[in-house]
Amino acid sequence: MSATAPTPLTIFTLKEGIVESTSGQHLVDAFAADFQGLRHFGIKIGEALNLGEPWTGTAQEDDLTVNYAYFGEGTGPDDPGAGAMISKKALLFDILTKVTTQNL
Repeated sequence: MSATAPTPLTIFTLKEGIVESTSGQHLVDAFAADFQGLRHFGIKIGEALNLGEPWTGTAQEDDLTVNYAYFGEGTGPDDPGAGAMISKKALLFDILTKVTTQNL
């Protein structure tokens, strides 16, 4: 049985309302769209339950995991945070740990 290389985790930064990554504009655009959808959905749930805006969000499918997290300064669109995208189902704790420990 041969070992396969791990699927790379693509990291994105969220600064002053801009999503950036060294992975190319196509992936930045895809992540930004998923991030906006997750954030919007989280805000709606937070409002309905009187919890406020979420500091993190995750969407998982068999062939994709998208995650974002804010770093504590706030949860508005201009506040700093990071996100990640990987083309497989990934453990939430693992991906959240990698996203929240980015040195930005």
